[in-house]
Amino acid sequence: MKETTLQVGGMSCPSCIRHIDSALRRLGGVDEIDVRLREGIVVVQHDPASAPVAALVEAVRGAGYDVRPRAA
Repeated sequence: MKETTLQVGGMSCPSCIRHIDSALRRLGGVDEIDVRLREGIVVVQHDPASAPVAALVEAVRGAGYDVRPRAA
């Protein structure tokens, strides 16, 4: 498993948390999701072979949010 932090713009309410969580859970290989509304980040534990970072980004973008991987 790999941990990836995504910087997400446009999150403003608990509904946003549910949308992002749902979008990421549709991907195979995602184990844990921690959406941190106040910080504007999402921390994802995932299998990089079945859920690469690009797929995580695309899932969140598809849910309607601005997103980019956060530099370590």
